[in-house]
Amino acid sequence: MVSINLLIAILSYMIALCGMLPLFPWLESAPRLIFAAGMIAGIWQDRRGAWPLKNWMFNAAIVPVFLYYAVQFSRTNPVQPVVSVLAIMLAARLGGTKNSRHYLQISALSLFCLASSSLFDLSPLFLVYLALMLLLVAVSLVLLTFYGQDSHMQLARSDLRKVLAAGLLMPLASLPLLLFFFPLLPRTQLPLWNFLAAPASRTSGFSDSVEPGSSSNAGASRVLAFRAEMPPQPQQQLYWRGTVFNRVEGRRWVRIVPPPENSIYAGPRISQTIYPEPGPSRVLPALDAPASLTLQRSQRSPDGVYEFQGRAGKRFIYTAESISTEKLAITGDIKRSFYLTLPDNLPERIKQLADSIRRQGESDASRLEQLETFFRNGSYRYSMSGLPTGERALDQFLFESKQGHCEFFASGFALILRAAGVPARLVGGYLGGEYNQLGGYYLVSDDMAHVWVEVYIAGQGWLRVDPSSFAQNAGAVWGSPRKSLLLKIRITLDSLNHTWNRAVISYDFERQASVVRKAGKSLQGLEAGRALKALLPYLVFAAGVVGLSTSLLCRKRLFPS
Repeated sequence: MVSINLLIAILSYMIALCGMLPLFPWLESAPRLIFAAGMIAGIWQDRRGAWPLKNWMFNAAIVPVFLYYAVQFSRTNPVQPVVSVLAIMLAARLGGTKNSRHYLQISALSLFCLASSSLFDLSPLFLVYLALMLLLVAVSLVLLTFYGQDSHMQLARSDLRKVLAAGLLMPLASLPLLLFFFPLLPRTQLPLWNFLAAPASRTSGFSDSVEPGSSSNAGASRVLAFRAEMPPQPQQQLYWRGTVFNRVEGRRWVRIVPPPENSIYAGPRISQTIYPEPGPSRVLPALDAPASLTLQRSQRSPDGVYEFQGRAGKRFIYTAESISTEKLAITGDIKRSFYLTLPDNLPERIKQLADSIRRQGESDASRLEQLETFFRNGSYRYSMSGLPTGERALDQFLFESKQGHCEFFASGFALILRAAGVPARLVGGYLGGEYNQLGGYYLVSDDMAHVWVEVYIAGQGWLRVDPSSFAQNAGAVWGSPRKSLLLKIRITLDSLNHTWNRAVISYDFERQASVVRKAGKSLQGLEAGRALKALLPYLVFAAGVVGLSTSLLCRKRLFPS
């Protein structure tokens, strides 16, 4: 025989853990400690069968806690005070005496805690916690019906199996209805957590400026930047355009409003569906060169930079159409003076090199070739450590140390071109990607952030030149993609996460409308008889589920008393 009181107590603690575990990492220290203390106190008192800590003590303690967090509540911080109060209320309920009403309150508070954790992180693990909690709550509710009649009831093992079967069958029977209604229930364009959740803490792989020499070491984490669903492309063509730096201020390259220009996007287009990770940047990367981008509240600049005009730090999806080319033609001419601006303190050796290139080159194209030869034969090496710093960092890189990362190569290359009278600008984005064969998409991480140069040649347009590729060790740095076993495992697991984000997190009103339109077109193309035949298995299945649920609800007794 098994005590029903013991079963319900164990289930309540398990339900509380299901609600708190996903929320626990996001809580402050005080709510964490209070919840742990409340659970320990509750288990200790339940085992002793005596409750020296009365409920009125916990209820009285909740009042100052509520007032404390009510003062902290604000428009900029609406979530943290609320979840802290929820955790402390759950701790108070676990630590006191318990009856049927208290057990129901524990289930409700735990469910609220689990729901509030989605404001911080809505990973596939949330679905696991939710499914487990629903099963535990369903069994607990069935047991509470008997507990309400006799709190000291003892169940035989055979009867317990029947109770557990009934409790587990109810949520399982509702699963088909959940799958049926999920794509049909109305969606909003802006999910709840988009304005309640705290901004994402991930930093972008590229910044709003380029300043070689600001640090002696450079590097970025392998934190995911975005995923791009598209067919596989040659690795050397994976230049993801982000932003353009068009003005030099001292040692820094920054971006200001560019002058108008009309680009010609001719040739086959590559379609991408891009899923950026939440972060502070509003830049929308796409395969170079992006001809079009589809996203509400996005804006295109004349130099091919797309930016999101909504609130940064949230999850969304957009599609892009790109042409894979190293030469982007334009109609008319550009404002040459804008792309020839130089800093006031240009180093003397850079001036001399630029003057030599200008004198020897008869055209912008020949001057570009001379500079490419200079970098190719200059014994430069790509390095992320031991970099020159200070005001003379770029000058030291070009003529002394000859080792640096992409910011040094691109800044020096573009600056010399401008000094030689050739219009140039920097492009910040990403280079490369790891292709997920299982999911059909590229994984691009922050450590793939890259800077290259665009050079304007009259009659041809903007030419993409990557000075970093002239480094002696460029092949070792950007060789063939990594193929380690650990990488394959990580990519496979990422497929599950991507499927969750695409099917659940990103399923908004726009995608719902698209699904309805496609379904309508499919049904229009079917005859009435064929349509009924196609829907018949689903109708029979739904009828079976409804019939089974009805029979369970109509049973007055689960087993004879």
